[in-house]
Amino acid sequence: MSGRSDSRKEHIRKGQKGGKITKVPKRRLTSHLRPEFFGALIFAVIFIYLIINILFYANKNKVAIYEVQGDNISTENRFTGVALRNENIISSDYAGYINYYIQNGKRSAKNGVIFSVDEGSKLYSEILEKSGVDQLEDNDIKQIKNVIYGYLDDYSGFRFDEVAEFKREVSDTIYELINDSSIENMKSIASVGSTSAFHVKRTEQAGVVSYRNDKLCGIDFEGVTDDMFEKGYDFGQQNLRSTGLVSAGEPICRLVTDENWQIAVKVPENVYISLLELDRVSIYVNDYYLPIDCDLKTVQRGSSYFAVLSLDKYMPMFIDDRVVSVEFEASVEGGLKVPLSAITKKEFYLVPLTLLCDDPQYTGQVFKKEGYSEETGNPIYIPVYPSKYFSDDYYAYIDTELLNEGDVLDNPETDERFKVGLKNTIEGVYIVNKGYFQFVKVERIRQNAEYAIVKKGTKDGLNLYDHIALDATKAKDKQIIY
Repeated sequence: MSGRSDSRKEHIRKGQKGGKITKVPKRRLTSHLRPEFFGALIFAVIFIYLIINILFYANKNKVAIYEVQGDNISTENRFTGVALRNENIISSDYAGYINYYIQNGKRSAKNGVIFSVDEGSKLYSEILEKSGVDQLEDNDIKQIKNVIYGYLDDYSGFRFDEVAEFKREVSDTIYELINDSSIENMKSIASVGSTSAFHVKRTEQAGVVSYRNDKLCGIDFEGVTDDMFEKGYDFGQQNLRSTGLVSAGEPICRLVTDENWQIAVKVPENVYISLLELDRVSIYVNDYYLPIDCDLKTVQRGSSYFAVLSLDKYMPMFIDDRVVSVEFEASVEGGLKVPLSAITKKEFYLVPLTLLCDDPQYTGQVFKKEGYSEETGNPIYIPVYPSKYFSDDYYAYIDTELLNEGDVLDNPETDERFKVGLKNTIEGVYIVNKGYFQFVKVERIRQNAEYAIVKKGTKDGLNLYDHIALDATKAKDKQIIY
């Protein structure tokens, strides 16, 4: 034991100076690396990062941004206009069963057949039998479907007047389709046997046919009176189209024989003065999006002032309107100019505003949805907090991501219950001011082929210099823009 200790002491004694142990420093790997290596490594990392970002940018969807600009639009107070046309009433010379051959608003050629009257019912029944709806071909059915699809695309549950218009349009389309073959059937049927009881009415002049009439048919500006512009004036409007029997002398349709027509507008004195030096103006008729250029004549009658507008187009479009609304483009107000590609529609659930409740846990109002506790299974109210929603006088428009069809909402204070299911669409754009897509409502005033003018200053709506997605099809609500 002592020998091993002496040997160790001797070893230590040989490896030291002055009785102290000398430590040999360890060699590190980094001591062999030059500064150039670190520079190359940093450059490689940066290069790889740039390549990844370039590839990511090249593969992601490009979102073009448009800055909302102001534009001038016509917002002069609307004036009432009375439409004046070269028109006449065509009546039946015979009593009997009637069959029509021209669709409402369509043109008839000179000497063209517009209707027929069968004093008996035999020929009439045979024509209907051979020209009924069951005789329509596939292309005819497609035309009817297009009318229906067009109505559904623009459907609004709050415009009941559109239902009657839709019914009339479908009816007119069907009449036009089945009556194309009725003329040929009429000729072949009438050529066999006696035709003395079957009468065809032809036009003496070419013109556009309308089955709506009023007591101002055929008047000119000299027949226009001040009371026609008063609210509640009765124009005696009536629908001339009938089914089945008609009487001799009964009005059947109205024929407008000239594309040139006029609108007489009663205007205030200040507007009359502003128009005195003009002989041509641009107007908007019945909220039609495009401006219409027309000749202007100003007329004063006692204390009344009139603008007589002469138009050479669009007559068939407004053929059924005796009273129209007219805006002059002379008077302007700022609006917001938005590309049509940026405008889209989004679907929302409609929930009565009376279901909104106060909740101490939230700063705003909430909807209370019926549900059950996961722990106890007992009925509970689940708060639904719409941080932002649109509304009208009766309903709140709630994002479909917050509610599901069939959810039941309660207002405990009034005991009102409502089952979610009613939907409607809102027209709007996606703003990107906060770095993500956010849908906002817009109210379109008018448009041209590329841009629309929308109202500014609307609640929770679009503002000047907002940034929006130029192509609404590439936007997704609440998606972050990288």
